[in-house]
Amino acid sequence: MSFNSTKWSRDTALLVIAVFLTAVYFLKEFYTSKVPAKITPVPSAEQTVFEVEDAAGDSKVYVLPKEKSELKSGSKIIISRDGSAQTGQMSGEKHLIFAIPLNINKATAQDFEALPGIGPNLAERIIETRKRLGGFKTVDDFKKVKGVGDKKFEKLREMISVG
Repeated sequence: MSFNSTKWSRDTALLVIAVFLTAVYFLKEFYTSKVPAKITPVPSAEQTVFEVEDAAGDSKVYVLPKEKSELKSGSKIIISRDGSAQTGQMSGEKHLIFAIPLNINKATAQDFEALPGIGPNLAERIIETRKRLGGFKTVDDFKKVKGVGDKKFEKLREMISVG
């Protein structure tokens, strides 16, 4: 019986690699969380969050302490090529990201669609109801929209405002 050291070394190396990969697999399963990380937004009541868009269309979001800003959170400043500026509103998605309640009297259909549980049809019904009512007087008026029941309203209550 002849002993082949090259074959023995290769087999040993393969065995070591297999044991290592198995250990990595089980350790990964053991240490990886199955629950997604919870995102806790920065409370916007203490800060003013606003967006500035330049003439090229590039935008940045800024955060200032509330007492150092005359802007309302969720505002968007658009600077045109001639240097003039207009104010508007950040998108619905950015309102959600920065935990700023969406003004339901100014929001577009696209803004409403950023809210959970609101699709294109419901977004259009919200706008139609807003026009019919002459604007929402209170957040509770949002329940007057066909398709927004108590359950959906309670999910959205903290995400919307009237002013």
